[in-house]
Amino acid sequence: MDGRPTDSPGRRPAAVDGGIANPKAVAWNRLGSAYWNRNYDGGPDEAGCAQYLGGVAGGERVLLVGASTVRLARAALDAGARLVVADFSEILLAELEASLGADAARYVRADVVSADPPDVGRFDLIVADRLVNRFTRDEMVRALRFLASAVDVGGRMRLSYRLGLYERDELLLAEARRRGEQAAVFDEAAFDVDYSGASGWLAEVLPRHGDIPVEALVDFYVARGREHRLREGELDGLLAEAVGDGTRYRVAHLPVPGLPADLLLEFTRSA
Repeated sequence: MDGRPTDSPGRRPAAVDGGIANPKAVAWNRLGSAYWNRNYDGGPDEAGCAQYLGGVAGGERVLLVGASTVRLARAALDAGARLVVADFSEILLAELEASLGADAARYVRADVVSADPPDVGRFDLIVADRLVNRFTRDEMVRALRFLASAVDVGGRMRLSYRLGLYERDELLLAEARRRGEQAAVFDEAAFDVDYSGASGWLAEVLPRHGDIPVEALVDFYVARGREHRLREGELDGLLAEAVGDGTRYRVAHLPVPGLPADLLLEFTRSA
């Protein structure tokens, strides 16, 4: 794959894995581009984009996983990258294509947690903004396996992630404890949250996201289902589980500007 678009303007993004069965795609199809155009900026800021794309040279092959991070997509194009955007939501991909232009990038519908992952080629850089925080533990391992395999030798992967619970998780758990329903939304042993267990009252505690209607937010978080929250040092173990013995790499965990709860996993493949 050379990073250039192959689909004709006006066509749906290519589904390279024969179809998406992941129920989490439903959540993102429902929300669509409201994630970035309803006075809510769900992606990295200018400093964050610069950290993701540091060292990128014009013409390098960049894979962005997550069509909701439109600012990062634009920054990659501004850096002269040959950009491929992958997402399991055909709605997000189509709306990003309409925003950036059909010829600006290649838009690929693909599920990175699939048990039978798609072949999207090899890249000089792969980036994703807090992608792993939206998965179960098993999905994290499958996603890391797929992404690491798509990094070319000498290439890098930069994934931001958050340690511990989100502020909205804390609000969810406080209300669930008050109602005596914590077990419905939080598996403490697994360190997993599941907003679907709070569908009847989630609107009472869910923070606003710009101008996105509360009803749409509730549908979105309920449809996302179970998600794993990361403990300190856990991601290194998941990566080691995901990556085969024949892959040599080094890892760094870098602070994210302006987001003290977040870190940037930088994976560099040497063989």
